[in-house]
Amino acid sequence: REIVGNRGKLSNHSYGLAIDINPIQNPYVKGDMVLPRGGNKYLDRDNIRKGMIIKGDICYNAFKSRGWNWGGEWNTLKDYQHFECSR
Repeated sequence: REIVGNRGKLSNHSYGLAIDINPIQNPYVKGDMVLPRGGNKYLDRDNIRKGMIIKGDICYNAFKSRGWNWGGEWNTLKDYQHFECSR
């Protein structure tokens, strides 16, 4: 699959180096764009609800302890659903 907004460039998902978890509860956010649309309800990351990934929770710790990066910690955009293997 291609990287969102980057036609022709394959994402790390294509190589088995990335995974997205619960996309609605953990949306991709760049400026005013929120994907998927249902993710708008989960933009307030302080209002923690079932299925949300939060820094320090069991899901976060499981991936981080294995050297994966979390899109929720990125600076230019937030991809709360996304974990990516560090190469």
